[in-house]
Amino acid sequence: MAAPTSSFYPLANATPQDLAEICKVLWGWSPCSPWVQGEVCPQLSAGCSCSQAMRLEPFFDFYRNMTAFYLPDAVGSSHPALRSHADLRDIVVLLRGNLDRPRIHLTTEYFTQREAEESKRPPLSDQNRAFNLAARVITMVQPAAENQSDGLLEAGSQPALWSNDKSLVAFIGSVFPKREHPTLSRGNDATTTTKIHVSSIMAKRLKKIAKLKIIPTDDLASHLSLDAKQGTVAIFHYTSVLKEGLTNGNGHPSSEGVEGVEGVAARTNTRSNIPPQLAIETLATIKEVLFPDDSVSQSMLRSLISRDKFDPDMARIVDLSGLDEHVRYQYWGSRLLDLHDEIENPTPRGFFEKWLERKSGARYAMMGTLIGLFIAILLGALGLVVSIFQAWVGWQQWQHPV
Repeated sequence: MAAPTSSFYPLANATPQDLAEICKVLWGWSPCSPWVQGEVCPQLSAGCSCSQAMRLEPFFDFYRNMTAFYLPDAVGSSHPALRSHADLRDIVVLLRGNLDRPRIHLTTEYFTQREAEESKRPPLSDQNRAFNLAARVITMVQPAAENQSDGLLEAGSQPALWSNDKSLVAFIGSVFPKREHPTLSRGNDATTTTKIHVSSIMAKRLKKIAKLKIIPTDDLASHLSLDAKQGTVAIFHYTSVLKEGLTNGNGHPSSEGVEGVEGVAARTNTRSNIPPQLAIETLATIKEVLFPDDSVSQSMLRSLISRDKFDPDMARIVDLSGLDEHVRYQYWGSRLLDLHDEIENPTPRGFFEKWLERKSGARYAMMGTLIGLFIAILLGALGLVVSIFQAWVGWQQWQHPV
């Protein structure tokens, strides 16, 4: 695809200064001046903020790609909803400072104050796209306004609907409902034999037994989404973004602890744009469930990072032991159970498997029966050939006695 030009795409070029400013509005810190100027930082080894910026390079690539192809819907004398990256940052600040106010109120307020003359205001569709982009930067979820499909579908999933009467925090709550899953177990106690251990849902088992291909997704709402027909499972891989909301600025877990969506709404100055418990559970599904510390899992993870462009930070997930009590998989339990079911009862992939029974036990029982029948027929045929040969040898000896 050809690179967008700034004459048609006002956000085509995101400068290092733009990226530094987005860090400021999202997480409250900015990369150092040498990083912005493209120079080597003399304080890099001393824990300078540019080291955080370097870890966020995959997110910066995501930001560049997401904004580069924004094409305004401006009509007549109206102005684009986003004239520059500064406009996008202004909307991000507005949303983060008003997490509990309905979308339509913030949209109307922002564009009315920015453009006093109504004819200069962008069309409603363009206003909605601007707020969708800002919300996606904040939450890493792809939203769509009512009666509007925003962008191409990703991995077969549809953008999450963000209704006009919903606030951003209510939108996140609707996308990520919390449920208890008593059948899931994180321990290895023998008394939990009736439960499903998360250790049984490792990525290597998804690949080997269920024959699933792991694909990356930049939409947090698509994390652990199983597409049985295509044989894929999507993994949200921007762990560097998840960790930003859980750190206190120096890479260590925040002392603020874990809270739900409602708690985030009450803290407009928080560094956390994603509910902390959701971020922790997502990190745990990667570190604890999919890619534990065994050599095979880690080798598989390194392969995904090098071959499929997963965020390299996935291999540097911080120790979550101090937050273990908060990992109950209330957000991702349903999808983990779906993956467990797929391992236990794999979807038939080939023509032969599709012809057999859908249930795993019945399918393999029938497969074993057919294999046994084939071997019996083969042995019978070989026995018949041997008998015919022996009869022919006997007949030859009778015809030509020595």
